[in-house]
Amino acid sequence: MRFVLLMIAAVFSLVGTVSAQDPPAETPAVDFVGINGHYRAGRWTAVRFAPIADAVLETTDGDGSTVFYEQDFLGSSNDADAAVFGYCVPGTEAAPLTIRSAGKGAASKASSGDQVDSDGLADRGEGGGDGQVALKTRFPEVGTPAEGPAMIPDDMPWVVVFGDPLGIETIGANELLDRDASIAVTRVTEAASIPDHVLGFSGVDMIVVTGSGVGVLEKLSDAQGSAIGDWVRGGGQLFVTLGGSAPKTLEASPWLVELLPKSVASSSVVRMDPSGLETFANSQSRLSPFDGWQLPKTIGAGGITLSSVGEALIAGRTSRRIGLPLAVRYTIAMGRVTIVSADLDASPFVDWPERLDLITKLTGDLLTEDRGEVSSSFRLGGYSDLSGQVRRSLDRFSTKRNVSFSIIALVIAALIALVAPLDYLFVRRVLGNPLLGWATFPVVAILLSIALVIAANPRRTSLATAESNDAAPASEQSEDSLLRANAVEFLDIDGSSQVGRLFRWSYLYSHPAQTVSVTANRSSSLDNISRDIEFQMLGPFGAPGRSMGGIQIDSWSEPLHVPVSPLMSGSDDASDSGGLRLASRIDSLELAPRSSKSIAAQMQFRTTFEVAPVKRRRTSDSLQGSLVNPLEVDLLDSMLIYQHMVYLLPTRFPAGATVKEIDRMRQKNFRWQLSRQRALESSSQTEAWDVTRSDRPERLAEMLMFHDVVGGADYTGLQNEILGQLDMTDLLTKEQCILVGRCADPWLTLGVKTTSDGADSGDDSANAFATPVGETQSWVRVILPVKEVRR
Repeated sequence: MRFVLLMIAAVFSLVGTVSAQDPPAETPAVDFVGINGHYRAGRWTAVRFAPIADAVLETTDGDGSTVFYEQDFLGSSNDADAAVFGYCVPGTEAAPLTIRSAGKGAASKASSGDQVDSDGLADRGEGGGDGQVALKTRFPEVGTPAEGPAMIPDDMPWVVVFGDPLGIETIGANELLDRDASIAVTRVTEAASIPDHVLGFSGVDMIVVTGSGVGVLEKLSDAQGSAIGDWVRGGGQLFVTLGGSAPKTLEASPWLVELLPKSVASSSVVRMDPSGLETFANSQSRLSPFDGWQLPKTIGAGGITLSSVGEALIAGRTSRRIGLPLAVRYTIAMGRVTIVSADLDASPFVDWPERLDLITKLTGDLLTEDRGEVSSSFRLGGYSDLSGQVRRSLDRFSTKRNVSFSIIALVIAALIALVAPLDYLFVRRVLGNPLLGWATFPVVAILLSIALVIAANPRRTSLATAESNDAAPASEQSEDSLLRANAVEFLDIDGSSQVGRLFRWSYLYSHPAQTVSVTANRSSSLDNISRDIEFQMLGPFGAPGRSMGGIQIDSWSEPLHVPVSPLMSGSDDASDSGGLRLASRIDSLELAPRSSKSIAAQMQFRTTFEVAPVKRRRTSDSLQGSLVNPLEVDLLDSMLIYQHMVYLLPTRFPAGATVKEIDRMRQKNFRWQLSRQRALESSSQTEAWDVTRSDRPERLAEMLMFHDVVGGADYTGLQNEILGQLDMTDLLTKEQCILVGRCADPWLTLGVKTTSDGADSGDDSANAFATPVGETQSWVRVILPVKEVRR
């Protein structure tokens, strides 16, 4: 009886305790990271917060190591409503995020007042050993972007929309099957959520601008508008609807006016006939006439302008039967701008059933639900993206001496020759005691083993410092610290708009355990052709998961520091458009024994040289005339690509040299060139792509540069999402060609300095950093305009 009473009392006590507890508090939405809480792992991400002196963003990279992104260019402010953007690279889904002040006694503030720790509990700025904590939370997990903040996977296209999303958010969604949309759509409702630097748009696949987004566009600052413009020039895709609301849209977005040709920006509204759109979309529904923006038939004198190239996608006419294009795609540096001469978010298109079909056809394969089947390739190689195969190729290092089988046979023969004569002649004849052979044999074996171990030590080579070359004397070279670095880099230059970008992916390997600092050093050739550098960022690269084959979590290394600061160039560190020029380096990178680290360097800049247009015959698609190498370096294995044809140039194309007649060069189908297709007597043979091979870096580089030319995933069996911005297939238009070549020397090198415990890693003098030995695949692509000539 006593036991029953005790049980009843315990139950009532538990019920009272539960009823007395407060209801669980909901975790605040982390909408101040990325764009409205949307971001990609492994990419530079904007974080918006109240100004903090010497702010530091703490998160983890793809290896699981803690990284401190020091934002010393951000100041403090007493304005509680003010907000600034810091930039970091979250390496994983739901990576921890801590914002703290490096200085003592700094204000502890967070954007939107949301302060939560890693478990979602409130954290009100308790001071820590590394500075006063202002915010402690986590990046969002993978979820449904339409429902709030979420991490966007690499295989899901990401579209940022100003105005009406035009039904893009419904692609792939099915209520009956309880299936979410296959496209991540971020609808911008507040200008404050847009980053003020181009780094904040890393991972965005397309930006859509409609007439209903004027209210947000007119509130964007100059820096925010400049960031969008730089993103487009660096390879972004912009989709714009210009109908009756075009004057308001262009007035609210000066950055868009700067991107478009003057003939487009200064045009007017005209009444358009909808038959062209109906035919293009195979519509069975009739549309009424609408107001559209008058797009020019030709671009500039002679059908071409050196600032931009246009291609008519839909032919149409006005209500007065005057022919005008209804949709045009303009090439802006490495990016594209597609303009539809209609307000697709207004009548009569709001209720048009084929509106979404029209948009998907104009945007190519980006918004299609079928992304290609890569399951079989994943089973073979362990990765589903082309970057995984590149990673395997780069993460291969050989520090041991290569010994052939003949050398091993000679060593065995020497051992036999030493033991047998020594035992017979020396022990038996000289010493006269055969029992001593039990001592001489192990002695000889031990001495020979010691000699072989010494010979098998890692190869040491002298490393040239940043200011010396490979032929520098030994006094000017630093001792090899057994650091190796393999890399692949791509330098892209648009000769018309004089915009350049560079991407370098490196793997840094260390044989013993050591701590290093890493900087990115530009070569003299790159300095001569670059000006107004918009950013030069160096940081960890890669994220664990299916795409790159997974990355081992490294819990051994200590936190590394990535200082982000303004790039001092000349007398002014602000760009012409009002944004900061940012640069970063890596300090205190602790490498475990026989381990490697993935590092990426990215640049965007303006170039100094101008190029002459390449001539094209009017009655054919063949190029003619001369071609000059506009660079200061020799090009190896160079080729000139125009639409579906490739002109194989000399094996070495010297700097400043001229090919007098392009049409005399050997010509091949570019798709056949990439797939190594050969014509046989009655058929053709194509070289199949092997997803497991990692010993052909030239083939991997070619595939990264023009993956869609050979059919993309249908040929390689791999997606190209992580490094998809390097693919220039869409730039092979009728109005431009691409000069491609491999360079003997890299454009950008890693400067590595070994630091001891407690040493100051901030010393970035040129003499202190050395260039590790390794293999580098360096490629350059120059976009040249093509001009039609008449005989």
